[in-house]
Amino acid sequence: MSLATNCPISGSTDLKPVFKLGNVPVICNQLWPDADAARAAPAGDVDLVICPETAMIWNAAFEPERMVYAPGYENALHFSPKFQAFAEELAKGLVDRFDLKGKHVFEIGCGDGHMLDLMSKHGAATATGFDPSMAGKETPFTARDGVEIVPEYFRSDQLDRPFDAILCRHVLEHLDAPMPLLQDIRRAIGDRDVPVYFEVPNAGWMLRAVSMWDVIYEHVGYWTAPAMEAAFRRAGFTPVSITEGYDGQFLMIEARPSQPETGWVSPDVDGVLQDAAAFSAASNGLLDEWRDRLSKLDGKAVIWGAGSKGITFANALGEAAAPLAALVDLNPRKHGLYAPGVALPVVSPEDLKDLRPDLILISNALYEAEITEQVRAMGLNPEFAVVAG
Repeated sequence: MSLATNCPISGSTDLKPVFKLGNVPVICNQLWPDADAARAAPAGDVDLVICPETAMIWNAAFEPERMVYAPGYENALHFSPKFQAFAEELAKGLVDRFDLKGKHVFEIGCGDGHMLDLMSKHGAATATGFDPSMAGKETPFTARDGVEIVPEYFRSDQLDRPFDAILCRHVLEHLDAPMPLLQDIRRAIGDRDVPVYFEVPNAGWMLRAVSMWDVIYEHVGYWTAPAMEAAFRRAGFTPVSITEGYDGQFLMIEARPSQPETGWVSPDVDGVLQDAAAFSAASNGLLDEWRDRLSKLDGKAVIWGAGSKGITFANALGEAAAPLAALVDLNPRKHGLYAPGVALPVVSPEDLKDLRPDLILISNALYEAEITEQVRAMGLNPEFAVVAG
């Protein structure tokens, strides 16, 4: 089945165009050791389309063979106090709702194990994660007894030990064929009543906020609530809840195994289709406004946030990115590296004392308060502007 012509959930060939963005970094969270290497980073095109049957959005130009992760990939969010609070509340809630105290949890795509550690902290007996990006890496989040990371891709035959819940956070959006994973998990659960929790970036929020900076090559799928429900019901799960979290930016589903509902279609697709049409109409105009504003800037600017939003924004600006001096990030593992494509250095907040920018562009409105407070505490008084959300 081709992504260019078929919906990843239903296989439908009735597709509608949404948005195009050319020459974007293939892996925007892949930082590079020097500017030359960053400029030479692989780039590709994004051609978003939507399926009117399922409200699933995906990049029809995606080439999965181009997704080759290498040293320097870094997308951890837990250096932000706001994200730490969100993750803490999430872990406690999952342990309570799924009755996981003294029980066993699996996480697919666990990263450095931050959520595993929190699940253990709140009472899980064991918390086992699978993530190939952790091969050869050290992490402080496996220090608790019972917390383990297997540095491999998840396979259902690894479910050969007791498990009472399966978590999968920010993985589905990277899969060009998500249904086989869901079906594989369902087969592994069998006739047990094992709950699952999945979390993805919320494409519904992206459309409503006209946050084109959330369109990145490594995210092939953009999940709306109707698409999420269709995929899980067809794979053999009944949703207990589908909610928006993290100020709407995350889409979260809790579900339990049931019989597959082949061909299930959500009654709520029309609103998503309207939002997609509005997003399509507004995106290019908004990008032109930012280019015009920066081209008139008499001074120096930085982007706070060396993640997907900030790096996508910087690259989309083209020649208008000339006033940008750096990307700022709290994550010390990013400092001294360079963003792909635009080749801007990533610096620490303390470096702003020397850079003294006239404008700080905030790549995510969620962090506006903590960023402005930190900058003011340094004695700096730049202009602030929120890029997205």
